[in-house]
Amino acid sequence: MEIMSERLRLSIGNDLHELERLRCEVEAFLERGGVSGRAAYHIQLALDELVTNVISYASPPDRPCGIELVLERGPDAVDMTLEDDGDPFNPLQAPEPDVNAPLEARPIGGLGIHFVRKIMDQLSYERKNGRNILFIRKKTNQE
Repeated sequence: MEIMSERLRLSIGNDLHELERLRCEVEAFLERGGVSGRAAYHIQLALDELVTNVISYASPPDRPCGIELVLERGPDAVDMTLEDDGDPFNPLQAPEPDVNAPLEARPIGGLGIHFVRKIMDQLSYERKNGRNILFIRKKTNQE
C-alpha cells in the first residue's frame, strides 16, 4: 500500500477476504480527504461491486488475477483506476437489465454494474497490455 497526500494505491489479492481490507483502506482515505455522505457511500458501493466481480469472474480459479486500484482525490472529485490482468471484459458493454420486468423473468446478475453506471459520474474502459483498465470518477461536491 502506498499513501501520498491525495492518492491511495492498493494491490488486491484475488480473494474475497481482501474486500474487508479494501473497504477499510478506502474509508480511511476518503475520511482523510473530507469525502463523506452520499459520495463516500457510492464510491464504496461501486468499488465493492467492481472488485468482487474481478475476483469472482476475471480469471479461472487456477490462474490468479492481479488487481490494482488507484484513488486520487481532486478538489471536486475522486478518480479511481481499477486494473486487472484477467480475461478481457468491458463492463460498460454489459447489457442494461430490464428493471421493470417481473422478478421471476429477470436473469440472475447484472444489477451491480447497472448500479455502478447510475451512481458514478464518469466511466471509461480500455484494454491495454493484457490488462482491463476501468476509469471511474465520482464528483464530491454534489451533496
